[in-house]
Amino acid sequence: MIERLERPSPETFYRDFVRRNKPVVITGVANQWEATARWSPEYFRSSFADARVVFTSWQSSNGSNDPTEYYRKRRRLTTRLGAFIDSMNAVEDVSRDYISQFPIFKEIPQLERDIQPLDQYMNIPAHLPESLKRKLKKAPTLWMGPARTVTPIHFDSADNLLVQVYGRKKLILISPAQSKSLYYPCLRLGHVNYSPVDVEEPDFARFPLYQDATPLEVTIEPGEILFIPVRWWHHARALERTISINFWWFSMLSLVRMRQPYFIYQKSRILKRLARL
Repeated sequence: MIERLERPSPETFYRDFVRRNKPVVITGVANQWEATARWSPEYFRSSFADARVVFTSWQSSNGSNDPTEYYRKRRRLTTRLGAFIDSMNAVEDVSRDYISQFPIFKEIPQLERDIQPLDQYMNIPAHLPESLKRKLKKAPTLWMGPARTVTPIHFDSADNLLVQVYGRKKLILISPAQSKSLYYPCLRLGHVNYSPVDVEEPDFARFPLYQDATPLEVTIEPGEILFIPVRWWHHARALERTISINFWWFSMLSLVRMRQPYFIYQKSRILKRLARL
C-alpha cells in the first residue's frame, strides 16, 4: 500500500520518503493550483489550439500493450495542440497517441502561472550557485491523452513528482529490489530503463520470475502528487482523459542510486561498438 500524506513538511518528506526511496501520495498541495481548476482538453483547445506539441504514437499489431512492441515501434510526431485534441476526442476508444514528456511551459509560458513551484520538496541546497540549481532540475513536462492510454513499465533516472491535474490515472509500482522479476536488464529494448513484462497481463510462460514480484497499485486523483523515487519501476494507465505534469530532479542520492544502470548501459554500448569492428 502506498501511503497518502496531507501537506507533509519538506523535512518529513525528505526524511521519510526521499532518503528511504519510498513512494508516497502528497495531498493538499496541487489541489490549490489554478491548473487543477482550469486545465482541461477543452480549455487547451479553446485557448492554445495553435501551440506546437510533440506526441508519442504507436500502432499495436494485436491490440495488446506489449512493452516490446511499444519501445520498438513508437514514434515521436509533431502537431498542433488543437489538432491533437480533436483527434484524441474523435477516436478516444482506440487512440494510442499521447503527449508525453513535452516541455509545455517553453511552448506556452503563460500556463506556468497556473502552478506553484515544488522546489521545497526537492531539497536542493540553497547555497549552490543558481546555474547548478537549474541543472539539478529538468523542465516540467506535460502528459495528456485519451482514456486507456498506457505507458509500459520503466524506471526514471531521477526522482519524480507526478502531479495529476485532470482525470484519474492508475499506476503500478514495483521496488528496484525486485528488478530481477522484471527481467532487468533487458537491453534489447534499446535502453536499460525498460522491462519486457506487461505487468497488467503478464505472460508467465515467457516471464515466470514475475510471479515473485509484489506490485503496488495506486490511483491518483486531480490535485494529488505521486512521488516516484528514482529507479522505482512504474506503469501508468489513464482511466479517463488525463492531464498530468511531472517534475524531475537530481540529488546525490539519486545519482548514487543510478550507478548500476549507468554502468550497465555504458557496458552495453561498448559491446555493441566492438561487435561492429
